[in-house]
Amino acid sequence: MAASFGTAAQATVRSVRWLAIAVQRHKGRKAKYSLNIAGCCKIRCGTQVETLYSMIADDNSGPKPAANRPAFLVGSRPSFLEILGSHTSFLERGAEKKEAEQPELEAVPPKVDPLSKSTIRLERFAKWLMAATLVSIFCTAWIAWSIHELHDLAFRQAKSVNDSLEISRYGILAANRRAEATEKTYDLAAETSRSQLRAYVSVLGISTQNAFEKNMSSSLNYKNVGQTPALGLRTLTDAVIISSSGSDVKPPRTYSTSYGGDNEPTIALGGGIAASDPVNRTFKETELEEFRAGSKLYVVWGVIYYSDVFGKNHYTRFCRYFRNGELSRWTLCQTGNDSN
Repeated sequence: MAASFGTAAQATVRSVRWLAIAVQRHKGRKAKYSLNIAGCCKIRCGTQVETLYSMIADDNSGPKPAANRPAFLVGSRPSFLEILGSHTSFLERGAEKKEAEQPELEAVPPKVDPLSKSTIRLERFAKWLMAATLVSIFCTAWIAWSIHELHDLAFRQAKSVNDSLEISRYGILAANRRAEATEKTYDLAAETSRSQLRAYVSVLGISTQNAFEKNMSSSLNYKNVGQTPALGLRTLTDAVIISSSGSDVKPPRTYSTSYGGDNEPTIALGGGIAASDPVNRTFKETELEEFRAGSKLYVVWGVIYYSDVFGKNHYTRFCRYFRNGELSRWTLCQTGNDSN
């Protein structure tokens, strides 16, 4: 019985093989068809016979043993169903190959609790907030340092500006002092120039005519010793015989330093030019005798008003007296002789 089962299996394998060759030829193309038929026969006498064939359609060789042969313990007597169960089916082998060829799918992450998600987000936010806080602290420190540097720079600039202002102030004061000194020098030079160029009217002397007579008169002689003309010249002269009172002789009347009379016609006296004005006065016989005897003095005094070319007014006051009848010799009075 066992021999007949094995013979039948071999016949079946041969038939399948020839069927595959026929199909290949029928389609007219080269292809490979593989057909594995495995069969196992058990002989109840105690020996095991394994029949396993591997056939390829375009292979002319005979059946070949399969690569994965089932292993059985020799001497056992498995049943026919156990023999068939120990071999994997064709469908299972194909599924295994497909699973091996397909890439492994990524593991599906487990579901996360919403509270855990919120905690993770808060933790990340706290980290970012800490980093932002550190950056803010750094920026604040840098700004504070910059403000301090700017304050120092502003303080130094203010001090420099203050020093510059002080230097400028001292420079202005020095310039003002130089200007004042220059102005004073200019004024002094101008005054010196005016003093050198202005008109000076001086009294040269007094001459007497008709001595010891009732119509005795004197003439005032004066001269402009300056370099420019004396303008608006006026003379006021008077004469009198007075008692001698020692050496202190004063004019009977003092003339003012400025002219206060009417606008009378005036003359201009050029530089270096002399002039004279008469003094007309009538005396008594007794006055003339006392003057001749030396008990009285003959006094002539007056004032000359004029202005220079620079517009400044001037005056010259004079006072002369004679004693002991000597009309050729005159003497200055103690007062009444001044000018500007």
